[in-house]
Amino acid sequence: MSQARIHILGCGRFGQRALEHYAARPQADEIVLVDSDPGRLDQTRRLFPPGEASCRVVCREAEIYLAEMLEGRLPDGGEWIIPTAPIHLAFAALSLVLGRRALPWPELPPLPNLFFVGERHEVCSSLADFQCPADCPQPRTHCYQTGLPRNPSLLRVLAQLEYHFNGQRLLTLVLASSQVAPGLGGFPLRRLYRLLGFIRARHPEPLLFSTACRCHGVTNILGPADLKTE
Repeated sequence: MSQARIHILGCGRFGQRALEHYAARPQADEIVLVDSDPGRLDQTRRLFPPGEASCRVVCREAEIYLAEMLEGRLPDGGEWIIPTAPIHLAFAALSLVLGRRALPWPELPPLPNLFFVGERHEVCSSLADFQCPADCPQPRTHCYQTGLPRNPSLLRVLAQLEYHFNGQRLLTLVLASSQVAPGLGGFPLRRLYRLLGFIRARHPEPLLFSTACRCHGVTNILGPADLKTE
């Protein structure tokens, strides 16, 4: 990820952690802070040491900013999104670009340890039934906290999820979140751009869309193309 452009979307506690991580890196990354609150932007920007890599601020809603990026040119591999806003950010941006809204769950999906159902109809799931340590390095094969094998990962659980809506099994798409630091995840913009292209070209029907790492995820139902956002 050297010489990357890092977009930190949301300047709350996790956004500040993300900035502290990237500010400490030796590579000359360009960092973009995005938040709709000028006060939070200013407070977070002050954490960045002077004289280091470029850091600029954008005062905008995170999902609108990400949607505008998706509607632009094909992103290169150096554009990374660190979603620290308290919403299912990738889904919110897709919904805006596609003009398709989130649907409520007729019944909750069969996912492990569902712990949150939000106002935007997102559900959060986890392989853990405890609060994970903030410095978890997310080992590939096992749980850092318990040492037990992680098989399958939540990514696979979500990819194989069977959920029926109006009598039909929904296709499920999963945006994989990569760990960029202990307790901090993100994804290359190109990864989301490709999923957007697939949905737009090939799947006007409702589907499940998740963003997840190996242990934790958030999932929405994306409505059909003929049911537009209001």
